[in-house]
Amino acid sequence: MRWFIRVLACSVACVASAAQAEDSNADRLCSERPGLTTTACITAAGRLQTETGLASWTLEQGDGERTDTVLIGDTLVRYGVGGKTELRLGWTPYGFARDRDADGSVKRSSRVGDATVGVKTSVVERKGDTGLAMSMLVDAVLPIGRRPIGAGDWGVTFQLPVTYRTSDKISLQATPIVAAAVNDDGRGRHSLYGSAVEIEYSLSDAVKADLSAQVTRDDDPDPQVRGTPALGSIALSWQPSSNMQLDLGTNVGLNRAAPDVEFYAGISHRF
Repeated sequence: MRWFIRVLACSVACVASAAQAEDSNADRLCSERPGLTTTACITAAGRLQTETGLASWTLEQGDGERTDTVLIGDTLVRYGVGGKTELRLGWTPYGFARDRDADGSVKRSSRVGDATVGVKTSVVERKGDTGLAMSMLVDAVLPIGRRPIGAGDWGVTFQLPVTYRTSDKISLQATPIVAAAVNDDGRGRHSLYGSAVEIEYSLSDAVKADLSAQVTRDDDPDPQVRGTPALGSIALSWQPSSNMQLDLGTNVGLNRAAPDVEFYAGISHRF
């Protein structure tokens, strides 16, 4: 009986030691959540990663009108191929919108959202723990959803994510964006361009804080929609293991052209 207890104890110790080594030495998950920027990292070859917005709520108000939008399960799937490229598929399975007009009338809509397909490729790879990384990202909207959750037509977005890690604590990010965005009425496209910037600070090995801002120019044909929305964001993320991350954050409109506020929570997992 004693030899069995000794073997069992030794086995438990070895497993614990191996798990600790895996968490400390393995490359940690690199999620594009949370925040307004997009990280330059690429999913490793042969690895599948999901990034899901468990729930988000957005409030827009103006001229006596109010719109509340709730999205559930908004998911991005990333799959690495060849070490420098990843294939991407996204879908919003459910959204709810509540519109209240200035006269007090209310309209409610429950819809399925659109899908997206994309490719992300590394342009500059960071050597070591610090330095510069850059990638190119192209996404296309497939209008399979229904308005107002779905866009109503196809669109294309090009991003150039740039990440510069100054130390093991601080990372700086910028994401210029150019898009053929769908018009607000759901028919046709217009130009949208701008950029987001972010500073990420590691509070510990597992917890990070993100502070970001974004300014875009939206040339929608509708003069009530056309403008230059500016957003600010603060978020926290926690990685309990090298393959999982939980996040919580808020986006705040910095001018009248932007939505007033958004709260969201999500999870990322690598297989």
